[in-house]
Amino acid sequence: MKRIVIIGGGFAGVWSAISAARQLHERQIERTEVEVVLVNRDPYFGVRPRFYEQNPQNLRIPLSQVLDPVGVRFIEGEAGKIDTNEQSVSVRQKDGQLDLAYDRLVFAAGSQLVLPDLAGLHEYAFSTDTYQEALKLDDHINGLIDSDHVEGKYTAVVVGAGFTGIEIASEMTDRLKKVAKQENKESEVKVILVQRTSAVAPDMGEHSRPIVEQALRDMNIETYVNETVSSIDSEGVTLQSGGRIPALTAIWSAGVKASPLAEHFPVEKDELGRMPVDENLRVIGLPSVFTAGDTALAMTDEDHAALMTCQHAMPQGKIAGHNVVCDLLGIEGIPYKQEQYVTCLDLGPWGALFTNGWDRIPQYQGEEAKKIKMNINQAVIYPPLTGKREDLFEASTQIIPDTSI
Repeated sequence: MKRIVIIGGGFAGVWSAISAARQLHERQIERTEVEVVLVNRDPYFGVRPRFYEQNPQNLRIPLSQVLDPVGVRFIEGEAGKIDTNEQSVSVRQKDGQLDLAYDRLVFAAGSQLVLPDLAGLHEYAFSTDTYQEALKLDDHINGLIDSDHVEGKYTAVVVGAGFTGIEIASEMTDRLKKVAKQENKESEVKVILVQRTSAVAPDMGEHSRPIVEQALRDMNIETYVNETVSSIDSEGVTLQSGGRIPALTAIWSAGVKASPLAEHFPVEKDELGRMPVDENLRVIGLPSVFTAGDTALAMTDEDHAALMTCQHAMPQGKIAGHNVVCDLLGIEGIPYKQEQYVTCLDLGPWGALFTNGWDRIPQYQGEEAKKIKMNINQAVIYPPLTGKREDLFEASTQIIPDTSI
């Protein structure tokens, strides 16, 4: 029996598994001939783009709900050593280590937040990078009411004013106010964004950045630009300039890199730790390895590389899963192309901003854009949850998500 192993249960990994299962089904290949195995550290698919929201416990789906109907085997464990010569993956499980041989591998281990060597960062800062971190932040916010009344009790400092940082900050005002209201301290709620460059939303461009800046002002979110953090403690944040911000809540959102597991692959990587792939998402130089999502340096068209977003991870996963089966069976795969690019930035109670193209030209804003964002967050990025194999297979053929209202 041959085996396709997929590492990672996020957007790219889940869709790789479903798409591979569909392709095998369509080719009438039985599971006794080729099995698809997905390895993940826990038995859940986490809707990571929504982890900045409250109640993150509602933002996970049992992997069994989408893998069992399509016949994908799930192994719970932490992927360790990946040996591309022996074509095996070591998986650390609760009861020991499993060495899993593969004929083809799809590496979809995602990315993780970059945490520099900064005093107090690991001990006192929060993030929304993982489900556990999002839950920790949610518990902290809900527990603020029980804290002593000190300066900065209802102040949150968000470090990093890129897409994720802005979405966290925009949501944080309402989240803090809900707790502060219980002791009539809503007026003390303060949210501050700290950004090391000269402007917030540095990647949004000249057309969209003024809209983001206006939205932040309308929500009374303060911005500190050309500023970096030198240390974090239990009662606040100290800035490189010597300034001090009293705050019981510090949230780190300053940069991500591909999973460190990528180090096991003997190929050159970009500055974000991603591996170059060909048009079929096969890792260049490693014939039996495909990669998708945040670990793939993939070109969406002739000029642009895919970003670390679910917008790119989902179609890449679908194509990688399709192509890994094609490669195993010796038939031609399909090239990855994704020439349409949009951005939909959540701006909390202000609404949202929907842009079109790599120049991020504003198309919708405010309440109109919020409807699109809610549709994306609550429907578009979810796999079908009907439990029906046919629905999952059909969705795996829809390469470009529909982000319309």
